[in-house]
Amino acid sequence: MLKRISTQQLTLGMFIEAVEGAVSDQRFSRRHRFLLRHEELMRQLKTSGAENIIINTAKGNDAEGSAQSAGAALTRSDDCPETIAAITHAVRSAADAIAGTFAAAEAGGSVSLKGMAAAAGRISDAVQTNPAIFIGVTRLKSKDETTFVHSVSVSGLMIHFGNYLGLDRGTVDLLGISGLLHDIGKVEIPSAILNKAERLSANEREIINLHPVFGREILSRNANMPEMVLDICFNHHERMDGGGYPSGRAGDEISLYTRIAAICDVYDAVTSVRPYKTPWTANDALTWMLRREGHFDLPLLKKFALCISASLPRG
Repeated sequence: MLKRISTQQLTLGMFIEAVEGAVSDQRFSRRHRFLLRHEELMRQLKTSGAENIIINTAKGNDAEGSAQSAGAALTRSDDCPETIAAITHAVRSAADAIAGTFAAAEAGGSVSLKGMAAAAGRISDAVQTNPAIFIGVTRLKSKDETTFVHSVSVSGLMIHFGNYLGLDRGTVDLLGISGLLHDIGKVEIPSAILNKAERLSANEREIINLHPVFGREILSRNANMPEMVLDICFNHHERMDGGGYPSGRAGDEISLYTRIAAICDVYDAVTSVRPYKTPWTANDALTWMLRREGHFDLPLLKKFALCISASLPRG
């Protein structure tokens, strides 16, 4: 099982899968996947400036009080290492593609549908290979990649749910692209607001609530952008009772595809492992979402709960 721990939780006998953060010793930025055997190497890791360490408890020792709660393991010990590696690579590759797309948009460029379709295709392949491993891998988000891996995760969840609902291939493909681009408007939000750890002020909340508007404007630079992608980008924070933003749409004014996006977006946000944030289990997240009266399409949310439950590892 993969887990994220702090460097101070390191002990001998752990199997290191990855070192996160801007480390002072470049050996650790290049070195991956090794068994921690020596006290001196452990000391160097703890003083390297690394933010977090990803360990594999199937190959080495576990940690007490890791960043994940019991039962929130990312993968099972009997999952195939090659499959985990392939899906992890697909996730990181798609996240890199999103990062490049966001950077181009911030510089005033338009979004390449071809590039996003290719990234969504990689995500679709990963989800269909093993949805449980995909969901597990995308729970890990460092502070520097939260937006990008979140976009990959939402895309994969939308693809997986779309397939579960029996939607046609073309629609599912567009759901995947929409998931990748739903938060692109955040490039126009000051980083001081996006990355603020404390509670946002009313004025800051008003600013961040504009990201769907900015997103649609950015996507509209490409005259061939599909209407579904524009719709999801602009409306994924709307609520069934009209209490969402930016337009306060309600009920049938919100498309099926946007309802799917809203569910997947919130589910990923509350179940993800992030620095200084304890993730919720799938059960806790779905229970909380089902109690949010007026927020989601309830019949659709119940189907999503069944979809996720069928995807989680057993035992």
